[in-house]
Amino acid sequence: MPARIITIMNQKGGVGKTTTALNLGAALAELGRRTLVLDMDPQANLTRGLGLSHEEVSAGKSIYDVMIDHKIDLAAAVRKTAWDNLEIVPSHIDLSGAEIEMVSMIGRELRLKRAMGGIAQSHDYILIDCLPSLSLITVNACAAATEVFVPMQAHPFALEGLGKLFEVLDLVKAEINPELDLTGVLVTMFDNRTNISREVMDKLGAHPRLAGKVFKTVVRQNIRIAESQGAGVPVIHFDKSCHGAEAYRALALEVEAQRAGGGAGATEATPPATAGPEPSSPPAATPPEAAPPATAG
Repeated sequence: MPARIITIMNQKGGVGKTTTALNLGAALAELGRRTLVLDMDPQANLTRGLGLSHEEVSAGKSIYDVMIDHKIDLAAAVRKTAWDNLEIVPSHIDLSGAEIEMVSMIGRELRLKRAMGGIAQSHDYILIDCLPSLSLITVNACAAATEVFVPMQAHPFALEGLGKLFEVLDLVKAEINPELDLTGVLVTMFDNRTNISREVMDKLGAHPRLAGKVFKTVVRQNIRIAESQGAGVPVIHFDKSCHGAEAYRALALEVEAQRAGGGAGATEATPPATAGPEPSSPPAATPPEAAPPATAG
Protein backbone atom coordinates (compact mmCIF):
# COMPACT_ATOMS: atom_id res chain seq x y z
CA MET A 1 0.00 0.00 0.00
CA PRO A 2 1.45 3.42 -0.94
CA ALA A 3 2.08 6.03 1.72
CA ARG A 4 -0.53 8.41 3.02
CA ILE A 5 0.86 11.78 1.91
CA ILE A 6 -0.32 14.44 4.36
CA THR A 7 0.36 18.15 4.13
CA ILE A 8 0.29 19.93 7.49
CA MET A 9 -0.67 23.52 6.83
CA ASN A 10 -2.21 26.69 8.17
CA GLN A 11 -1.47 30.18 6.87
CA LYS A 12 -1.39 31.40 10.47
CA GLY A 13 1.98 31.09 12.18
CA GLY A 14 2.67 29.73 15.66
CA VAL A 15 -0.14 27.16 15.68
CA GLY A 16 2.03 24.04 15.90
CA LYS A 17 2.55 22.90 12.29
CA THR A 18 6.21 22.04 12.72
CA THR A 19 5.63 20.65 16.21
CA THR A 20 2.92 18.38 14.81
CA ALA A 21 4.95 17.20 11.81
CA LEU A 22 7.93 16.43 14.03
CA ASN A 23 6.17 14.68 16.89
CA LEU A 24 3.42 12.93 14.94
CA GLY A 25 6.11 11.64 12.58
CA ALA A 26 8.16 10.36 15.52
CA ALA A 27 5.11 8.75 17.15
CA LEU A 28 4.13 6.97 13.92
CA ALA A 29 7.73 5.77 13.51
CA GLU A 30 7.63 4.46 17.09
CA LEU A 31 4.62 2.36 16.07
CA GLY A 32 6.76 0.76 13.39
CA ARG A 33 5.43 2.84 10.49
CA ARG A 34 7.99 3.88 7.88
CA THR A 35 7.71 7.65 8.09
CA LEU A 36 9.25 10.43 6.01
CA VAL A 37 8.90 14.09 6.99
CA LEU A 38 9.50 16.90 4.49
CA ASP A 39 10.59 20.31 5.76
CA MET A 40 9.26 22.88 3.30
CA ASP A 41 9.79 25.92 5.50
CA PRO A 42 13.01 27.89 4.86
CA GLN A 43 13.30 28.50 8.60
CA ALA A 44 14.19 24.77 8.82
CA ASN A 45 12.81 24.37 12.34
CA LEU A 46 11.69 20.81 11.61
CA THR A 47 15.18 20.00 10.36
CA ARG A 48 16.82 21.33 13.52
CA GLY A 49 14.12 19.72 15.64
CA LEU A 50 15.33 16.33 14.43
CA GLY A 51 18.94 17.11 15.23
CA LEU A 52 20.35 18.18 11.83
CA SER A 53 22.62 21.22 11.84
CA HIS A 54 22.91 23.80 9.06
CA GLU A 55 26.36 22.45 8.23
CA GLU A 56 25.04 18.89 7.89
CA VAL A 57 22.23 20.06 5.60
CA SER A 58 24.58 22.15 3.45
CA ALA A 59 26.83 19.13 2.91
CA GLY A 60 24.12 17.30 0.95
CA LYS A 61 20.85 17.78 -0.91
CA SER A 62 17.85 19.55 0.62
CA ILE A 63 14.27 20.26 -0.44
CA TYR A 64 15.60 23.44 -2.09
CA ASP A 65 17.68 21.39 -4.54
CA VAL A 66 14.68 19.20 -5.30
CA MET A 67 12.43 22.17 -6.02
CA ILE A 68 14.73 24.06 -8.37
CA ASP A 69 16.47 21.23 -10.24
CA HIS A 70 14.21 18.85 -12.17
CA LYS A 71 17.10 16.35 -12.43
CA ILE A 72 17.08 15.78 -8.65
CA ASP A 73 14.33 13.58 -7.27
CA LEU A 74 13.14 13.50 -3.69
CA ALA A 75 14.90 10.25 -2.82
CA ALA A 76 18.27 11.95 -3.38
CA ALA A 77 17.58 14.34 -0.48
CA VAL A 78 16.33 11.82 2.10
CA ARG A 79 18.37 11.64 5.33
CA LYS A 80 18.14 9.11 8.14
CA THR A 81 17.56 10.31 11.68
CA ALA A 82 18.68 8.85 14.99
CA TRP A 83 15.35 7.02 15.33
CA ASP A 84 14.22 3.85 13.60
CA ASN A 85 11.65 4.24 10.80
CA LEU A 86 11.98 8.04 10.75
CA GLU A 87 13.59 9.89 7.81
CA ILE A 88 13.65 13.53 6.75
CA VAL A 89 14.12 15.66 3.68
CA PRO A 90 15.70 18.75 5.29
CA SER A 91 15.15 22.37 4.43
CA HIS A 92 17.65 25.16 3.81
CA ILE A 93 17.47 28.95 4.03
CA ASP A 94 17.94 29.09 0.25
CA LEU A 95 14.37 27.82 -0.09
CA SER A 96 13.22 31.35 0.75
CA GLY A 97 14.28 32.41 -2.76
CA ALA A 98 13.01 29.33 -4.57
CA GLU A 99 9.70 30.86 -5.62
CA ILE A 100 11.50 33.54 -7.64
CA GLU A 101 13.68 30.91 -9.30
CA MET A 102 10.59 28.82 -10.12
CA VAL A 103 8.63 31.61 -11.81
CA SER A 104 9.68 30.60 -15.31
CA MET A 105 9.29 26.84 -14.74
CA ILE A 106 6.64 25.01 -16.71
CA GLY A 107 4.36 23.13 -14.32
CA ARG A 108 5.94 24.79 -11.31
CA GLU A 109 2.94 23.89 -9.10
CA LEU A 110 3.67 20.19 -9.68
CA ARG A 111 7.42 20.23 -9.11
CA LEU A 112 7.27 18.35 -5.79
CA LYS A 113 4.74 15.80 -7.01
CA ARG A 114 6.88 14.93 -10.02
CA ALA A 115 10.02 14.71 -7.88
CA MET A 116 8.44 12.13 -5.58
CA GLY A 117 8.77 9.33 -8.11
CA GLY A 118 8.15 6.01 -6.38
CA ILE A 119 9.06 7.11 -2.86
CA ALA A 120 5.47 6.62 -1.65
CA GLN A 121 5.86 2.88 -2.25
CA SER A 122 8.65 2.59 0.31
CA HIS A 123 6.94 4.47 3.16
CA ASP A 124 3.72 4.28 5.15
CA TYR A 125 3.46 8.01 5.85
CA ILE A 126 4.89 11.14 4.25
CA LEU A 127 4.25 14.28 6.31
CA ILE A 128 4.89 17.68 4.70
CA ASP A 129 5.53 20.66 6.97
CA CYS A 130 4.59 23.95 5.29
CA LEU A 131 5.61 27.52 5.94
CA PRO A 132 2.93 29.85 7.38
CA SER A 133 1.75 31.33 4.09
CA LEU A 134 -0.35 30.33 1.11
CA SER A 135 2.58 30.43 -1.30
CA LEU A 136 3.79 28.52 -4.36
CA ILE A 137 5.73 26.21 -2.03
CA THR A 138 2.53 25.49 -0.09
CA VAL A 139 0.62 24.89 -3.33
CA ASN A 140 3.31 22.36 -4.29
CA ALA A 141 2.79 20.60 -0.98
CA CYS A 142 -0.96 20.44 -1.58
CA ALA A 143 -0.51 19.24 -5.16
CA ALA A 144 1.70 16.37 -4.00
CA ALA A 145 -0.52 15.26 -1.10
CA THR A 146 -3.82 13.46 -0.86
CA GLU A 147 -4.69 14.76 2.59
CA VAL A 148 -4.39 17.93 4.67
CA PHE A 149 -4.13 18.20 8.43
CA VAL A 150 -4.70 21.63 9.98
CA PRO A 151 -3.29 22.41 13.43
CA MET A 152 -5.24 25.21 15.08
CA GLN A 153 -4.68 27.15 18.26
CA ALA A 154 -7.65 27.14 20.63
CA HIS A 155 -8.30 30.84 20.03
CA PRO A 156 -11.11 32.77 18.27
CA PHE A 157 -8.71 34.30 15.73
CA ALA A 158 -7.85 30.81 14.54
CA LEU A 159 -11.45 30.30 13.45
CA GLU A 160 -11.40 33.47 11.37
CA GLY A 161 -8.67 32.09 9.08
CA LEU A 162 -10.61 28.97 8.15
CA GLY A 163 -12.49 30.66 5.32
CA LYS A 164 -9.31 31.59 3.44
CA LEU A 165 -7.84 28.14 4.06
CA PHE A 166 -10.94 26.45 2.64
CA GLU A 167 -10.79 28.77 -0.36
CA VAL A 168 -7.22 27.76 -1.18
CA LEU A 169 -7.91 24.05 -0.68
CA ASP A 170 -10.98 24.23 -2.92
CA LEU A 171 -8.97 25.98 -5.62
CA VAL A 172 -6.15 23.42 -5.52
CA LYS A 173 -8.67 20.59 -5.53
CA ALA A 174 -10.53 22.04 -8.52
CA GLU A 175 -7.55 23.05 -10.64
CA ILE A 176 -4.57 20.89 -9.66
CA ASN A 177 -5.28 17.95 -7.35
CA PRO A 178 -8.82 16.51 -7.26
CA GLU A 179 -7.72 13.85 -4.72
CA LEU A 180 -6.89 16.42 -2.02
CA ASP A 181 -9.09 16.35 1.06
CA LEU A 182 -9.05 17.91 4.52
CA THR A 183 -9.03 14.88 6.80
CA GLY A 184 -7.95 16.17 10.20
CA VAL A 185 -8.01 19.26 12.44
CA LEU A 186 -5.80 19.21 15.53
CA VAL A 187 -6.40 21.68 18.34
CA THR A 188 -3.11 22.81 19.89
CA MET A 189 -2.12 24.97 22.88
CA PHE A 190 -5.37 23.93 24.52
CA ASP A 191 -6.08 25.13 28.06
CA ASN A 192 -9.00 23.30 29.63
CA ARG A 193 -9.11 25.85 32.44
CA THR A 194 -10.39 28.57 30.12
CA ASN A 195 -13.87 28.97 28.71
CA ILE A 196 -12.50 30.26 25.42
CA SER A 197 -10.64 27.04 24.66
CA ARG A 198 -13.78 25.00 25.26
CA GLU A 199 -15.86 27.39 23.16
CA VAL A 200 -13.43 27.07 20.23
CA MET A 201 -13.68 23.27 20.46
CA ASP A 202 -17.49 23.48 20.44
CA LYS A 203 -17.48 25.76 17.38
CA LEU A 204 -15.09 23.50 15.50
CA GLY A 205 -17.27 20.50 16.26
CA ALA A 206 -20.32 22.35 14.94
CA HIS A 207 -18.65 23.65 11.76
CA PRO A 208 -20.39 22.13 8.70
CA ARG A 209 -17.14 21.46 6.84
CA LEU A 210 -15.39 19.86 9.80
CA ALA A 211 -17.91 17.17 10.72
CA GLY A 212 -15.97 14.06 11.72
CA LYS A 213 -12.63 15.73 11.03
CA VAL A 214 -11.65 17.20 14.39
CA PHE A 215 -9.27 14.91 16.24
CA LYS A 216 -10.31 13.79 19.69
CA THR A 217 -6.74 14.37 20.83
CA VAL A 218 -5.88 17.91 21.85
CA VAL A 219 -2.37 19.16 22.57
CA ARG A 220 -2.16 21.19 25.75
CA GLN A 221 0.41 23.85 26.45
CA ASN A 222 3.60 22.09 27.54
CA ILE A 223 7.07 23.53 28.06
CA ARG A 224 8.62 20.11 27.45
CA ILE A 225 7.63 20.25 23.78
CA ALA A 226 9.53 23.50 23.27
CA GLU A 227 12.52 22.18 25.23
CA SER A 228 12.61 19.00 23.15
CA GLN A 229 12.77 21.00 19.93
CA GLY A 230 15.66 23.03 21.29
CA ALA A 231 17.47 19.77 22.05
CA GLY A 232 16.79 18.36 18.57
CA VAL A 233 14.82 15.42 19.98
CA PRO A 234 11.11 14.50 19.47
CA VAL A 235 9.20 15.00 22.70
CA ILE A 236 8.23 11.30 22.87
CA HIS A 237 11.93 10.48 23.28
CA PHE A 238 12.86 13.60 25.25
CA ASP A 239 10.37 13.07 28.08
CA LYS A 240 8.27 9.96 27.53
CA SER A 241 5.85 10.66 30.39
CA CYS A 242 5.01 14.35 29.83
CA HIS A 243 1.51 15.10 28.58
CA GLY A 244 2.88 16.46 25.29
CA ALA A 245 4.40 13.05 24.52
CA GLU A 246 1.18 11.31 25.56
CA ALA A 247 -0.86 13.58 23.29
CA TYR A 248 1.22 12.88 20.18
CA ARG A 249 1.15 9.13 20.84
CA ALA A 250 -2.64 9.35 21.12
CA LEU A 251 -2.78 11.36 17.90
CA ALA A 252 -0.72 8.71 16.11
CA LEU A 253 -3.26 6.08 17.14
CA GLU A 254 -6.09 8.26 15.77
CA VAL A 255 -4.22 8.67 12.49
CA GLU A 256 -3.74 4.91 12.34
CA ALA A 257 -7.48 4.48 12.98
CA GLN A 258 -8.15 6.66 9.95
CA ARG A 259 -6.01 4.31 7.88
CA ALA A 260 -8.16 1.44 9.12
CA GLY A 261 -11.29 3.22 7.92
CA GLY A 262 -12.32 5.52 10.78
CA GLY A 263 -12.51 9.30 10.60
CA ALA A 264 -10.76 11.80 12.84
CA GLY A 265 -11.79 11.20 16.42
CA ALA A 266 -11.76 7.41 16.00
CA THR A 267 -9.46 5.72 18.46
CA GLU A 268 -10.21 2.02 18.03
CA ALA A 269 -7.48 1.33 15.50
CA THR A 270 -6.29 -2.11 14.57
CA PRO A 271 -3.25 -2.88 16.77
CA PRO A 272 -0.22 -1.10 15.31
CA ALA A 273 3.01 -2.84 14.52
CA THR A 274 5.41 -3.28 17.40
CA ALA A 275 7.77 -0.34 17.67
CA GLY A 276 11.34 -0.98 16.65
CA PRO A 277 14.17 -0.91 19.18
CA GLU A 278 15.50 2.34 20.49
CA PRO A 279 18.58 3.66 18.65
CA SER A 280 21.87 2.44 20.04
CA SER A 281 22.78 5.82 21.46
CA PRO A 282 19.52 7.70 21.91
CA PRO A 283 19.56 11.28 23.14
CA ALA A 284 19.43 11.30 26.90
CA ALA A 285 16.06 12.09 28.45
CA THR A 286 15.98 15.12 30.67
CA PRO A 287 14.57 15.21 34.21
CA PRO A 288 10.79 15.28 34.70
CA GLU A 289 8.85 18.43 34.08
CA ALA A 290 9.71 21.11 36.58
CA ALA A 291 8.70 24.35 34.96
CA PRO A 292 5.06 25.52 34.75
CA PRO A 293 3.40 25.05 31.34
CA ALA A 294 4.23 27.56 28.64
CA THR A 295 3.15 27.90 25.04
CA ALA A 296 4.78 25.35 22.79
CA GLY A 297 6.65 26.52 19.73
